[in-house]
Formats: sequence, structure tokens, C-alpha cells
Amino acid sequence: MSARRKAFWIIGGIAALLLVLVSLRVWVNYRASRHHEAPENLVVDTAVVKVQPMPITLQAIGQVLPEHTVQIRPQVTGMLKEVYFTEGQTVKAGQKLFLIDPAPFQAALASAKAAADSTLANADRMQPLVKRGFVTPQDYANARAAADQAHAAYQQAEINLSYTDIRAPISGRTGSLAVKSGNVVGPGDASPLVVLNQMQPIQVQFNLAQQFLPRVRESDGRHPVKVTVTHEDGNGVLDEGRLVFIDNAVNAGTGTVMFKAGLPNRQEQLWPGQYVGVTLQLTVQPQAVVVPQSGVLTGQEGNYVYVVEAGKAERRAIKVDRQMGEVAVVAAGLKGGETVVAQVPRNLKAGMAVSAAPVAGTAQQAEITMPGSQPP
Repeated sequence: MSARRKAFWIIGGIAALLLVLVSLRVWVNYRASRHHEAPENLVVDTAVVKVQPMPITLQAIGQVLPEHTVQIRPQVTGMLKEVYFTEGQTVKAGQKLFLIDPAPFQAALASAKAAADSTLANADRMQPLVKRGFVTPQDYANARAAADQAHAAYQQAEINLSYTDIRAPISGRTGSLAVKSGNVVGPGDASPLVVLNQMQPIQVQFNLAQQFLPRVRESDGRHPVKVTVTHEDGNGVLDEGRLVFIDNAVNAGTGTVMFKAGLPNRQEQLWPGQYVGVTLQLTVQPQAVVVPQSGVLTGQEGNYVYVVEAGKAERRAIKVDRQMGEVAVVAAGLKGGETVVAQVPRNLKAGMAVSAAPVAGTAQQAEITMPGSQPP
């Protein structure tokens, strides 16, 4: 190989080596710059801590009871001739329900009337004869007593006839029929003809631990205690009413006190025997600090939240007074206007940089409505 060609290859190799070294240096500088870039913020849902009125409540499980229940029973013995309603029908007070065959009682009434008229006429005829000495005073007294007795029998026959027409003593809903028309019924029957339950208004009976009795009585003494009734699982309001009864003794076996609430039940969503959730609103806390319950976490040292300060999530211990649906009422650790993480991601750590999730295409923070509250 000539010296010229040899020099060419040496110069080319050196140039290629320099190009590789320059490329390597550029790649190292790029990696270093990427390593020192600030990490992207973790996007989180946030909510502003609110200060607003919140009710102070007690909760229990209760059972629906009719305010008035009547067992319809026959007062006389006879054949049930007519039934004027269908099972489960709502009836009004005074509405005709049953008819017991009145014919035997009409005959008995006619006989009693005839006997009463006869004995009275006989006593009236004897009265002037007593003065003339044709009838002894004792005979006249006996005749008068017989007339009175016959008149009483006539009145009883009238009452018995009225018993054949059976009417509803209250408004309510009928249950199942124990007998059908054509059967002989009487006062000694084991089962009533039908049971009538008043549905409007209605009551809910429930128990609370005895330690709550002073608070309930104090509130009841100041104003009517509002009662909200929901499904047994606490969802869906069925009706609203007020506390109407506090038992006069503590159950020694359970340490509880029995209460009753009265409710209008206009939509008849409450049914006798049904188990329901009961919430008593004792009073309203005017300046309650509230946050979404979803943002409250529990650790070894108690409850805590992540507060967003200067773009970072900082862990802060709080004291929760009570939970109401989807919100928590905080007794200590937070103040109104602070921002907390409402939905805490699993990878969120104290000190991490965060930014609020956009709402409806904007960068505003989520506005969470607190249920069960009143506007401040």
C-alpha cells in the first residue's frame, strides 16, 4: 500500500472516531437534561372545605305500625249474607262492610215490639183500677215492671238488628277475609271477619340507647323533633314526620328506650310491619366544617386527609365528628376554604406535586354538593 493511501485511511479513521465521540457526548447531555427535568404533576380530584349548617342526627332501625288497628268481629250469630268490599281495599269510616242475614232479627224485633206494646197497654189499663180498689198496688207494680222488661227486650232486639249491618269504625285498608258469604258467623269465632289498619297517618316505632334520652328530650322540649324515614339500608326517603312519643321507662333488659314517630304516609310507601331506617334531627350545627367522605382516610393514628398547598399534597391529621351520607363533619384539623384531595389515588404520597382535575373542560376545582345541609 502506498504511503498516500495509508495516510488517507488513518485520517478517515480519526474523523469517524471524532464523530462517534461527538454523538456520544450529545446523547449523554440529553440523558442528563431529561434526568434533571421536574416530574409531571399527579392529577387529582379536589374539593374546597366548606363551612355550612349541618344537622345533628341520631339513627336507628324502626318498624312501621298502624296508628289504629281494628278487628272486625260479629256481635250476633247469623249467616253472613253480603260482603261489600274486596280484600286489601281502602275503606272510609262508616262504609258498609258486611251484612248478616237480618230476617231473624227483624222477626225478633217485631215480636219484642208486640210484647212491649201489650204489657204497656195492660199496665195503663190497671192504673185507674188501683184507685178504685179493683186492683192491688202490688199487681199494678208487677204489671208496670213487666212493661218495663218488655220495653228493654224491645230495645235489645233493636240493637241486635243493628249489629247485622257491620260498618267500618275507622278509615283504613282491609286485610284478608277470614270467611266468605254464606257462612254462619258469631261472637265466639276464633278469627275476626277482617282486620282494618289505618294507613294515614301511620307510626314508626324504634329504640335508642338510654344515653341518648337526655339529648332527645332536650330537643323535644325546644321544638318538634323532625324524623326522616328511609329504606332499611338508609337509601331513599320514604316520608318525613315528627317524634310523637317517648316511653316512660328504660327497658332494663336492653338498656334502650322506645320511641314513636308520626308520619302522614300520603303516598302509602310505609306498610305495617315494614322495617325502615329512622333519622332524628335533634338540632342544626350552624358552622360545621364539611369535606367529602371519600377524601377521609384512616391510618394507625386516626383519620387524615391530603391538603393541597402550593401545588403539593400534604398529609394532615383530622378529627371526624360524624359522617352524614357522602360527607364528613370535621371537628378539628381543617378550616373553611382549604383545598383537599377528594378522591385519593393509590400512588399519592405526602409531598407529591399535584394539580386539580379539570371539570367540564376547564381547570376549575370540583364543586361538591353536601347532602343534608342548608345553604349558609
